[in-house]
Amino acid sequence: MVLFLLGVSSYPIGAEPSLRPDQIPNILAEKGKNLTALKAVISVNSIYDGGKSRQDIKGFLLYRRPGDFRFQGLGPAGNSLFELVIRANHFELYVPADGKILKGEKDCFARKFPDVAEIEGLIPILLLQWKDVRFDRLLSRDADKIVLRLTFQGRVWGATLEPQNLFLKRLVRLSPQGDMDLTADFGDFKTGDEAWLPRRFEVQVPHGGWKTVVRITNVEVNPFIIEKNFQLEPVFSAATENCR
Repeated sequence: MVLFLLGVSSYPIGAEPSLRPDQIPNILAEKGKNLTALKAVISVNSIYDGGKSRQDIKGFLLYRRPGDFRFQGLGPAGNSLFELVIRANHFELYVPADGKILKGEKDCFARKFPDVAEIEGLIPILLLQWKDVRFDRLLSRDADKIVLRLTFQGRVWGATLEPQNLFLKRLVRLSPQGDMDLTADFGDFKTGDEAWLPRRFEVQVPHGGWKTVVRITNVEVNPFIIEKNFQLEPVFSAATENCR
């Protein structure tokens, strides 16, 4: 698979012959430029340690370009399990059961909660924020798929797109050594203006010991948002702890 992603395929250019592969990042950035914010119900199913443990969470996601993120996780009875806010390079995580807010830089959050950090990091490219995606080369192209090698956020990616509508079907991130260190598969595309937004995706780090499936429903595009939406307001007085 790694050799496939790194080598230029000999497949003939098939569908959409007039479209140059290097144009695709700009086309997708233009297609998604009108989406400034997103509100949705999220179902997250995570499996850890090769299937030995499992966590299922449902909650509400609020996202605003370029990188404001809020997720409230709910328990089976509808009680709040946690509230997470990420703004720029900082985060705050409130866990009512612990009565405290954990806060700090995103790097620390990624060390403590790698699965959540990886999914949050995929949101810009999922929402076609391709302005900073650099096209490297075409890997393959036929009637069923276009596979590109890209550079995004300083990392090398293989991106598989459906050729007719340029729906993003798969992402593979490569380590500096050329190994796959993350895979993300996307599906359940709908019709309409936001047809390119996948309603289901599965993210996995091959050597990370976890796999997460995310399902998106009740999508509201460009909802009215105020700054207060990205500020934590605990019901009770909460202690603050710095992430280390």
